[in-house]
Amino acid sequence: MTMRNRKLAQTGEAGAIIFDLDGTLVDSVSDMTAEINKLLVERELEPLLVKTTSKFLGDGMRSFARRAFSLRGMNDREDALNTFVSRYRRSAHSLTTPYEGVKETLSALRERGWRISVCTNKDESIATAILKETGLLKYMDVVCGGDTVSFQKPDPRHLHAVVARADYGKLHKIMIGDNKNDFEAAQGYEMSFAFANWGYGSLVDESEAVILRKFIDILDFVDLPS
Repeated sequence: MTMRNRKLAQTGEAGAIIFDLDGTLVDSVSDMTAEINKLLVERELEPLLVKTTSKFLGDGMRSFARRAFSLRGMNDREDALNTFVSRYRRSAHSLTTPYEGVKETLSALRERGWRISVCTNKDESIATAILKETGLLKYMDVVCGGDTVSFQKPDPRHLHAVVARADYGKLHKIMIGDNKNDFEAAQGYEMSFAFANWGYGSLVDESEAVILRKFIDILDFVDLPS
């Protein structure tokens, strides 16, 4: 854990934490890759490894699929894209799991009065389904997906939409995510940010962010016992 001698909450009062989904709350890349690979195999193309597809996450499902299809030189990318989204939406997401310590940490935050929401570039209905399937939806005030707003992360207006929907206007707000899009959105909003180092993404300059090594580290940064 890298604290950099900073706490995320300075007021001593509970505020609001806005989480990214994929790579922050849940490990979902195996399910997404499985659906991509079904389409590739159907076209007699070589499947992709998770270590490759994990680099494609952060800009939403359609961007994820386009990058994967482009890597294999697919010609019918838009048709395949629609099929991927449809199949992934209907899938059981059985390979998607919360990261270690997520449920315990969210529960502790809620008990101490913290408000919690999700801001994701993934389609909102799918994000909500995954949160429900993994037992995390009950902790959330709002789930704001990329298909229900006009501007997606890294545009800070995506965070503005979450704040408005959840009525967080007067609260101290923190964004936690594993991607530079999360960092740039928080920076544009002038919101506190912590980087989820266990996820898929990276930052250009880690010196600009609080680095969390484990999910439970969040409790230390908001001055709660872990």
